[in-house]
Amino acid sequence: MTSALARPLALAFTLLALHAAPAQAVDPLREQARAMVDRGEHAPAIELFRQLVARYPHDSDLLIEAARVEGFADRNAQAAELYEQALRVAPERRRDILPSLAWQSLWAGRFERAAELFHARMADWSTAEEVADSRRGLAETLRGHARARLDAGDAEGALALYTQLESVERPDADALAERARVQGRVDRNAQSAATYRRAIELAPERRNEWLLALAWQTLWSDDPAGARALFSEAQAAGIGLPETWRGVAQSCAALERHPCAAEAWRKLLDALPDDRNARRGLARALLWSDRLDEAQAEYGTLLAGDPADAEARLGLAQAKNFSGRHREAVREFDRVDVAADEGRRVAKARALYWAGYADEAMPLLDDLADPEAQWLRDWRIRRDVQHYASAGIDWSDDADRLTVLTPWALAGWRRSPGDTIEVGLRLPRVSGYPINDASAPRQTINGREISATWGLRIGDVRSESGTLWPSVTIGQRDYGGWNSTAARVRLRYVPADRWRFEAEAGNGIIDTVSALRNHVDYRDASIGADFRPTPRWHFATGLARLRFDDANVRHRVSWQADYALVTRPRVLVGLEGNRFDDSRPWNAARENRGYYNPERYLENRLFTSLYAEQRPWSYYVKAALGHYSETDGFGNDASGRNYLLEGWVAYDLGPGWQLRAAAGMSDSEAGSPGGGSGYWRRFGSFSINAWF
Repeated sequence: MTSALARPLALAFTLLALHAAPAQAVDPLREQARAMVDRGEHAPAIELFRQLVARYPHDSDLLIEAARVEGFADRNAQAAELYEQALRVAPERRRDILPSLAWQSLWAGRFERAAELFHARMADWSTAEEVADSRRGLAETLRGHARARLDAGDAEGALALYTQLESVERPDADALAERARVQGRVDRNAQSAATYRRAIELAPERRNEWLLALAWQTLWSDDPAGARALFSEAQAAGIGLPETWRGVAQSCAALERHPCAAEAWRKLLDALPDDRNARRGLARALLWSDRLDEAQAEYGTLLAGDPADAEARLGLAQAKNFSGRHREAVREFDRVDVAADEGRRVAKARALYWAGYADEAMPLLDDLADPEAQWLRDWRIRRDVQHYASAGIDWSDDADRLTVLTPWALAGWRRSPGDTIEVGLRLPRVSGYPINDASAPRQTINGREISATWGLRIGDVRSESGTLWPSVTIGQRDYGGWNSTAARVRLRYVPADRWRFEAEAGNGIIDTVSALRNHVDYRDASIGADFRPTPRWHFATGLARLRFDDANVRHRVSWQADYALVTRPRVLVGLEGNRFDDSRPWNAARENRGYYNPERYLENRLFTSLYAEQRPWSYYVKAALGHYSETDGFGNDASGRNYLLEGWVAYDLGPGWQLRAAAGMSDSEAGSPGGGSGYWRRFGSFSINAWF
């Protein structure tokens, strides 16, 4: 080879070598960029590396070095892109590129790609160090991905990733607490509470840190008893006050421990007097504790601050209704739109029903979903707007060997909500001995009473003048051939809530053998008043005048006062009594015509009673013990104890059918035709009632 030929060949090989060598080996920009990196000037260095990458896009060394510099500057997305490009250019260098690509993808928020790469790295290499690093990276990826899904509002997706994370690494207390928070956000409250408990088991020294969160999640997972204990623990330790009182109050309310809830709400309000939700909770707790006056005061405070507060208005209406102020409650309900809410409609319907306006209540009770509301509608309120019929038998006997057995039946037609016609039939069978002839045999008198009653309702529930319920009864009696006309007028008037007045006038007979044989009858007129100053207290009194056919005039006064120890079921204790004077008592100058006729009589009794419903059963029982005193027409005085025990039980066969039985006994001297001690009386009844 000549020297002339060698020179061109050398030049050609040199040029070829320059083109084949790596860019950083020949391009002066590379040294300049590296110098900038050494000085920490990453931004200008990156610009130079980008120019180099643009010139030499297939140089894997250049791509990897440029990616590292992007990573140094926390430009993770750009670094990941360069590593991806290097992997495409030089797939044989996968082992070198994959770790950095995975971490940069993680830090760039490319979680799905990072997870794929870490999984691949764990599968491709098996050294303990590499597996541990990949497992750590995968855990960080899943955790970061979960947090990103949570920030995007996808809590369910986040939970799925937390579940995967638990299979990659054993969670520590912080990881469990984080997962519990996410479970709470998606209302998986029971799972959240369980996860918080696991966190506390791992780090018991941090119990106070997570105690309130555990308490709330426990409450929301329908474990108010467990939540109550946790909130009490937090309160005792001074954790989270005053908000901890809110948890105590809500737990107590869920347990139906309403006095406890009221106390906790008051504690919260002491610290946060302007918290309307707390005051609303206090009012509700007082309402369900039967502290109705206090509840009304709290609802009044809420309405004073915001007259448009519909929930407070409804609460006030409920409190008034439960306190016996049904008409006022209806007016409060009228100020709130109840049409769209079933609970509101039922509450208003109950107020109308208790005020005596079942016909206005029924339209509010269409399309009910709540079984309790359906029962109230179908088994109670509807009956007061339907026609009805009843049949039964009454029985009594006493120490004078008087037995009265009376089959009876009645039927009522409601011609309109305020207009009812009722007809009735009674067939008493009176069996006993004449009062003035001890040797006479037992005598029996068969009777028949037919009656018709017309009743009205006058007045509107919203009227300031109240409501009037008048009725007129006309009938005919036949007792062993003794015929008489039965007549009675009744009037019930409710001028306002808590007050009720009743008056009636008519005639009657005495159903003893001697009185029937002697054709004893009477004319009577009476008036009575009931007053309920509070839901628990009740007072009643009455005056009556009876004029018998023998010109005897009886004036009677009665009284009663009782207090409800418990309202559900209703347990009463009270005092009741009556006194009457007769103008013509039985004595030596006047024969005993078969009815009790002393000069005067007085009795007082202490009583207790219970009324309760346990569907389909309802029942009532009353026991009384007292003292009586009497003066007969001969001037003789007598006194002693008396008692009463009575009750009834009813069973609802269905919405339109009910069975009812009653029984009782007493030893009140007022029931004896002859007077004197040792008198007793027993009575009972059974009936079947239908509505249609």
